[in-house]
Amino acid sequence: MKLFYQCQIILVVLSFLLNSCSMVNSVALKTTANVIYDGSDELFTESNWHQFNQAAPANLKLIEGLWYGDQDNEKLLTLLIKGYGAYGFATHETLGLKDLLTEKEDSFHLQQAILNYEKASYYGLRLLKERGITEQMFFDKSFALQIPKVFDSKMNSDTDVVAIFYFAQAMGSSINLQRTNIKKLAYLGHVQSMFDWACTKKPDLDRGACGLFGAVLQASTPGMMGGSQDKARAAFLKVIKEQPKNLLARASFIQYHLIPMLEEDQFAVEMKKLKNAVNDWYNFQLGRESKSNYVYKKVRYFNLYNSVARQRYQVLKSLKKELF
Repeated sequence: MKLFYQCQIILVVLSFLLNSCSMVNSVALKTTANVIYDGSDELFTESNWHQFNQAAPANLKLIEGLWYGDQDNEKLLTLLIKGYGAYGFATHETLGLKDLLTEKEDSFHLQQAILNYEKASYYGLRLLKERGITEQMFFDKSFALQIPKVFDSKMNSDTDVVAIFYFAQAMGSSINLQRTNIKKLAYLGHVQSMFDWACTKKPDLDRGACGLFGAVLQASTPGMMGGSQDKARAAFLKVIKEQPKNLLARASFIQYHLIPMLEEDQFAVEMKKLKNAVNDWYNFQLGRESKSNYVYKKVRYFNLYNSVARQRYQVLKSLKKELF
């Protein structure tokens, strides 16, 4: 990935700069953080799922190393929240999808996903601390209701909004993989409140992430805690209609709604649509352009999502007889 090589060049430059005085160190770290943050959206254009998996850990460790030298840097914290959450979701939840759907206990990949989500959440708490919100305050059961007012007074940038959205995504994903943990489930209200706050502030965040992950959150939340499969269905269909080339939306609709609701006939219909779409997208990536797939040239920012969708399609296809 371009970002991977960019990070390696930055590391070499820093090795020279950091031998100088502390003021230069600080300037170098902040400048580097800005460069990496500004280029981070390139990650979404990565179409090779396997390459993402291989490059992500090294990039994350590099960013952690930079953060260690500048621990109040909001951009580095945001990258770590977003990065660890993305790695848990795109890599380990995908590799563990069969285990998840067949309810396998002690799944290595699902445990790895949780570890990455928890690490993202750790950095989310560090960001809150920088804004004067302690862990004790955050984990008070009543804080979910206070989030809009408190965040409005303490969060002051677009970077904060992005960080809080991905903090909510990571925390919610960790809870979803530990649904028997009642203590964890108690904080779904915090997740929903953070998600609502971020998406109210920036509804177009990362080209529709609010719609997609909002639908996943709605489908994953128990009914007694405010979740609704009917609302989730409507939300998924809205995202699919508005962003038909974001193939992860259809894959998630199948995974989080059709399978739990045992809608076998609709599962077959949606799987056929997903198969045709991922084949079109993948053929375009291989240079096999056609009238039906050329449009993917205009939506490269969905490449990472689509690469995840392709991998999950393969798993869902192999499990049909076990699921219904």
